Amino acid sequence: MKKISVGIADDNEISLEILKMITEEAEELELVGAASNGQEALELIWEEHPDVMLLDIIMPTVDGLDVLAITKQNADIHTKFIMVSAIGDEKITADAFAMGADYYIMKPFHAEMVLRDIKRIMKKPERTTTAQRIFENPQCDEERHLNRRITRMLLAVGIPAQLNGYQYLRDAIHMTVEDTENISAVTKTLYPMLAEKYHVTTGSVERAIRHAIETSWKRGSVETIDKVFGYTIADGKGKPTNSEFIAMIADHIRMGYQI
Repeated sequence: MKKISVGIADDNEISLEILKMITEEAEELELVGAASNGQEALELIWEEHPDVMLLDIIMPTVDGLDVLAITKQNADIHTKFIMVSAIGDEKITADAFAMGADYYIMKPFHAEMVLRDIKRIMKKPERTTTAQRIFENPQCDEERHLNRRITRMLLAVGIPAQLNGYQYLRDAIHMTVEDTENISAVTKTLYPMLAEKYHVTTGSVERAIRHAIETSWKRGSVETIDKVFGYTIADGKGKPTNSEFIAMIADHIRMGYQI
């Protein structure tokens, strides 16, 4: 019998250890990873695609609701979410369920309760959105692979997933990989398309992408940036322009290079 794969994210060390103990001791469960902040939780979800994610709401870097919202934008990830929190605010609970949470557990919790709820949501029929039906088409395998590579690349160079610029960059890189001519018309084509999609101004798109790139240069891995862009932060060459950043990432992906 296939075990239920479980991921855990909680910034409280005691809660994290308790949840790890509960999942590790249950014969029907398999713990595939534990995270202590939202950024690590996203990386765990991208890499492992757990069947169930036990997700704390209040966490550093990216809070649980943002992790939930970001993940639900990816139709190829079918992880079910149990939100875990010491907060019983009705609005937060409603927001969690509106964003796609499957269950909500209040702290403190008991092992039996956690195990019961994991089994319960695994028996629930999966909610299928229009986007999911499209991505379930076998012809979309290449599309899913491209989305995963872009996501991993952006996280690897240090761009937090909660930034607006992260999503704009993700889409801009995707469009550039598919059509290289887009990079020669960033202001005339890419920015307007993104602005229309997200109901913002082209100026907002440009500034958000710029902020994301600056964040990457402040917190990103020097080794990864050197590998992707051909020089390190310490070389004094300055940060690439928005167009250069998009083009370099797109080329790196198009050539099939790994990070």
